[in-house]
This record gives sequence, structure tokens and C-alpha cells, in this order.
Amino acid sequence: MSFVTILRLLGMAVCHGGLLVTVNYNHPTPGILDGRRLAFWMLFVGTSLLMIYVRTMVSFDANPLFIAYVWAVAVTIILRYIFYSIYNPDLFDYGQYEPTVCIIVPAKNESEGIYDTAKSLNEIDYPREKISVIMVNDGSDDDTGEWLDKISQEFNFQVIHLEENLGKRAAITEAMRNNLSEITVLVDSDSGLESQALKQGLRGFLSSNVAGVCGHTDVANTEDTWLTRMQSQQYFIAFKTFKSLEGYFRSVICCSGAFSLYRTECIRPLIDEWNTQIFLGKNRTFGDDRGLTNLLLRDGYDTIYIPEAKARTIVPHNLRNYIKQQLRWRRSFLMESISGLKHMWRRPLPASLMFHLVLGLTILSPFVVSYFLIIGPFFEGFNPIIYIAGLALIIFMHQTFYWAFQLPPAGKVGFFSLMPMLPVWIFFTLILLPWAILTIRNSGWGTR
Repeated sequence: MSFVTILRLLGMAVCHGGLLVTVNYNHPTPGILDGRRLAFWMLFVGTSLLMIYVRTMVSFDANPLFIAYVWAVAVTIILRYIFYSIYNPDLFDYGQYEPTVCIIVPAKNESEGIYDTAKSLNEIDYPREKISVIMVNDGSDDDTGEWLDKISQEFNFQVIHLEENLGKRAAITEAMRNNLSEITVLVDSDSGLESQALKQGLRGFLSSNVAGVCGHTDVANTEDTWLTRMQSQQYFIAFKTFKSLEGYFRSVICCSGAFSLYRTECIRPLIDEWNTQIFLGKNRTFGDDRGLTNLLLRDGYDTIYIPEAKARTIVPHNLRNYIKQQLRWRRSFLMESISGLKHMWRRPLPASLMFHLVLGLTILSPFVVSYFLIIGPFFEGFNPIIYIAGLALIIFMHQTFYWAFQLPPAGKVGFFSLMPMLPVWIFFTLILLPWAILTIRNSGWGTR
């Protein structure tokens, strides 16, 4: 029996009514069975993480303040997995809610790739008379406009050509002028939707106070390079655990730009404000998804996550573009988190505590990593291998989760393909995050 098979059995075998039940790997059973199998898995892996990672640090007499940080990180990680196991939002039955829908896709310099996105939208399982698609050419200087004209003729989608590049927010704002639907769906130009994604996402609007539904996004180009294989696991873990925890308290912080759904009546009054947002005297040109979600949460609306509403997106396959993307995302996280401080305290207490805890841990992380890898070893005799081993254990935990619960192509990713995240995360924490803080007013897109 291979190591991978053992991992899958560990993730899929659970106790149910005193009997050992093995869940079919290709067709996981929803609901309580998923929760119990994950609880079993977490009991083993989570306890190991807390006992080894934290107690070992204590035994080496590290600074108590930094030990407290390590405790907070460990508990936060465990909570994410626990809430993944129990997340079960109130939903419409599949196909029960079929409002009018407008899908908006802003695009710049996507060339032939925009056709793949349009094709996936044309194949969505939804009544044709209730769905419209608006694609916006945001001042592309390649042949994207020609491809959009082809799409308009072939699929009967509405296409808007902007003479100059105004930015993603402005492109969406322009499309909203022609949007008369009950539900607005925002999709990135490099993303594709599964045929049932729309109906699955619409199930989330059972409560009238839910204004935003975040779909689940996987990586489309997983097998391109070691970097895309690593990101495939990052995406899966981030959506499944981060957004499940946030969704449990109806406070998803960022309804992903790759694929999210909104009540049109809730976002229409916010669009002009969102399009003209200023931070430290500069227009916000990125962070559009996080910014729109932030405004909804500010106004008292709920946002949730639907893991069954699936999309796939293209991720950077080289370090240069990946670093630029991550720098932009960190600036966006910082800007919107600072804005969120004004209203997140009004959200449910657990959601508010987690928001402030994650922000605090993120801001402190460069200091903590500097202590464990530089200051501690040179001035206090602390062995940095202990801290690095803890980081490796966390990564091992994440990729075990991916292998246990991700459907194929998990086998094509490679079990240890998340391990490069160790040096990448250290670099991002010591270099990229401080640089994002210092250059937070920089409004450049970077990869576009």
C-alpha cells in the first residue's frame, strides 16, 4: 500500500454510528460525514501541531512574547480546519432559485484566452432567457478587441469597448449601467466556470440579508510548473479553510474576483463610491473584490462561501509575475484591512476577533520571523532549525489536507510540491510584506 493511499484512507475513514465507514474518494459524501472524517483527521494532525510546534519552542526558552505569537498562529490554523468541518450554510435547494442574472467580465490584453472564458460562460446550465453576459474591453492594446467581437457574434454576448484603460473598477461600473438583473456575477477574464457553478452559487441567497456569495476557485493550469502546482494547493486550502471559517459567521472578507455573486440592489448604490475610493490620496486601482466586499460588510450585509460553486483560474507560472501579484495582493489586504477596522467590530464577535487577530499576526510576522531566524540565533543562542521545523510541519499539515480531500488532479500535483512554500513564505514575510507596507500608495497593477 502506497503512502498516498494511506493518506487517503486516513482522510476518508470515519466512525459513523459505531461502524467504520469508508467514503468514496471520487464522490465525497456531504454533510455530517465530511465533518466527522475531518474531525478525526484534525484530532491527529492538529494535536501533533500544537504539541510539537509550541511545546518544543517553549522548551528552548524562546522569548515569551514570540511564543504567544506561535500559540496564536497554531490555534488560528486549527480553528480554520475545524470550521471547515462544520461549515454548512442555509441554502436553497439546487435549482429552486432562478432569478435574472448578469455576468460581467472586464478584460485587458487577454487575447485568445478571453475566448475560453466566454465559452465556459456560454455552456452554463441556466435558462437562456434569464441570463445575460457583458464583456468589457478595458482599453486593450492587443487583439483582445477582435476576440471579443468574435465572441459577441458567436455567443450573442454584449461587448463594450473602452477607448482607454480605465481600470477594472471603471470597466465594471460601465457594465453596471446596462445591468437590469436581480443578481450580478463578477468573473475574472482568465477564469472559467463549471456548468453548474451559477445554480450552485445562487443557492446561497436564501437569507435576504446575504448580499454576496463567494464561489470556490481552483487552479486551471496546475501542471505548468512547480510554481503552479504549489499555487494549486494554496488556492484549495485558502478557499476551503479561510473562507469556510469566515462564511460560518457570514462575514467572508473577500468575495473573490475570480467568481462571486451579488444582489444587484445591494451593490448598485455602492458602485460609484467603490469606483472612486481613495487611500492616502491615491485612487484604489486594485483590490476591487476585497473593496466591494468591505463595503457590503460595512453596510450590515452578510457574505458567505459556497464550495460547490466552482471556477478555475489561470495563475502565474513564473516567479516574476507571481511576486508582482503577491505584492499587489498584500497592498490590497493592508488597505482594505485598515478600512475594515472602522466597521468589523460590528460583525459577529468571533468574526471580529478573527479579523483583528489575522491582521495583527500579519503585521507582526516580519518581526517574529526576524527574531527566530536572525536575532534569536545571533543574540540569544536560539536554534533557528526549531522554528523552520515548525513551519515545515504546518506546510506538511496543509498538503496532507489537500491530498486527503482534493479530488483529482491531486495525484498530478506531487505530495511534496507545497514544500517550496517554506522559502517563498519566509521571503514574502521578511521582504515582500515590509515592501508592501512602505509602497502601499503605489497604485500600479504590476502584472497587467
